[in-house]
Amino acid sequence: MEVGESFIKTIKAIEKWNDTENILVAGEKYHLTATGQWTDWFILCDACGYERAYLKPSEWLRRFPEANWFALIGSIEKDKQTFFYIGKEREFSPSQTGRLYCFANDVPFAYWNNKGSIQVCVTRLS
Repeated sequence: MEVGESFIKTIKAIEKWNDTENILVAGEKYHLTATGQWTDWFILCDACGYERAYLKPSEWLRRFPEANWFALIGSIEKDKQTFFYIGKEREFSPSQTGRLYCFANDVPFAYWNNKGSIQVCVTRLS
């Protein structure tokens, strides 16, 4: 990707790994934005996800426990060490080069009841 160039991908809530089919390069800076809504069982939310008091005891089960339920999360090459919160907007500079994957932050066995999708736009800044 050249500086100023962008790509847009659809991230489906039901998919554990959404392959953006694009490589992010270590040290380069990117601006990510996300629009749309998706549904976790019956809870509608945007890419920032949601919190619920009754789910507090099970937060540790989320794929990325540090972020809200159903927050948009990115990863380089599906490596758990590279998970990062995107939400509705984020500037990001990866520490390693690799393919960008995204997902809705949920527990690994609960993707069957997810619906909808988010559009993510990635623009190279530098």
